[in-house]
Amino acid sequence: MMEELTVLVPGQLYVLQNPVFFKFGCDSVFLANFTEVKKGSTVVDFGTGSGVIPLLLAFKQEPGKVIGLEIQDKIVEMARRSIELNNLGDKIEIMQGDFSKASELFAPESIDLVVTNPPYMPVADGKISHGLEKAIARHEIHGNLEDLIREASIILKKGGKLTMVHKVNRFSEIIYLLKEYRLEPKRIRLIQSRLKLAPKTFLLEARKGGRPGLVFEPTLMVYEEDREEYTQEVKEIYGDGF
Repeated sequence: MMEELTVLVPGQLYVLQNPVFFKFGCDSVFLANFTEVKKGSTVVDFGTGSGVIPLLLAFKQEPGKVIGLEIQDKIVEMARRSIELNNLGDKIEIMQGDFSKASELFAPESIDLVVTNPPYMPVADGKISHGLEKAIARHEIHGNLEDLIREASIILKKGGKLTMVHKVNRFSEIIYLLKEYRLEPKRIRLIQSRLKLAPKTFLLEARKGGRPGLVFEPTLMVYEEDREEYTQEVKEIYGDGF
């Protein structure tokens, strides 16, 4: 199928997508907005897909380098063309590799920030998507939660941060694993479609070797009640590109 050019910031930022692959959604945009990047820092995005998170972080904040790590070669090639299209090759690098083996690609305690919108579902749960590319994006075929958190902990500097978006039904598992690998949860924000519906996803920031102390930020409401319209906050997060 033909590739699509999606506008992220009109006249300034674009990303190539292909319907055959898994297309990014709200969760990646919300995660990029939630993630705070220190000026000049080195960032790695586990499972970068089309590269939308590196694009948004490099454009809106001031990292020294954002490295998008993606296992699928066809998606790597497409993401690299998106970086070239936006003239951000000095800020972003797309690497082909498996996040479950990230410590073989990056030196221990060398990275300031790991960000990830990972596959949400264990292989044993749910119907496997049609098409290998979509299946890998949705299911933990090439690495599970423990792989992700372990590898992030190894490559993060002391005081470095992990930010991620995931499903609420795996919240307790994630908190347990973070603690197991010396990543202290510091900020959490629930994402709720509507006021009357329970939240299904959440944003999280953890700090390597951080002191205990967790803040729940106000819930991010996505839609206006009883209307198919984004809330004002979501409109501001998306900007004019959506």
